[in-house]
Amino acid sequence: MRIGSASLSETIDAIDARLVEGDSLSPEERDAAVALFLGRQIPSGRGGGMFVPFPAEYEAGVRLFTGERLRTRVATRNVLTLESARILSRLAGRRADVRTALSRTEAAIRHACFAASHCVVGECAHSSIAYMRDAASDRSGNRRKWIEDHLRVLGAHRDGAGRWRRFPFYYTLLALLEVGTPSANAELEYAQPACRRVVGKASRGDYAARRRRVLERVLEGRSDRPGLL
Repeated sequence: MRIGSASLSETIDAIDARLVEGDSLSPEERDAAVALFLGRQIPSGRGGGMFVPFPAEYEAGVRLFTGERLRTRVATRNVLTLESARILSRLAGRRADVRTALSRTEAAIRHACFAASHCVVGECAHSSIAYMRDAASDRSGNRRKWIEDHLRVLGAHRDGAGRWRRFPFYYTLLALLEVGTPSANAELEYAQPACRRVVGKASRGDYAARRRRVLERVLEGRSDRPGLL
């Protein structure tokens, strides 16, 4: 997918795929991506600060970077908003217009139930993991306590077999690798038996390759810098 095309979710996916491989974006690609993100943000009023998917994305459905599908419109908008903010910060976090956009998003999201009270009902669990990814990429440390509190919520939803009830398994592993704190690493250690059960299963395609790479990193016991597998 071409970066900066008319799809919020596919632009996010394309950029993440490039960053995972250590590839940098050209200035033209960076400018196109930033322009797309900024153009999809509601500046004020109802929904102000959120990034709006294109209508076709709601119709076709959206997948997380690790392949899990989002089933609700609310989760789709929440997750794409948070993923857009995370990438915008990485691509052009020092630009004044980007800082303004990120401030709008922060103001909008802080009142969402998954951010305000760690709600994990339905696909709030998916949104909360997107929020954790975004928080992990924030070098200010302002959301460190939120991350630690949410890791306790995650731990309370262990199913006893290496997974978590409600939470998307591979996307959660990806976020935990990016957090990299002792509490996050404890959850990754808990997940190792489940990872061992599925890592060798044959499958094809981009999502399968991403999942396999996540599983291998968990089993290696290694975390990474925010935004990388």
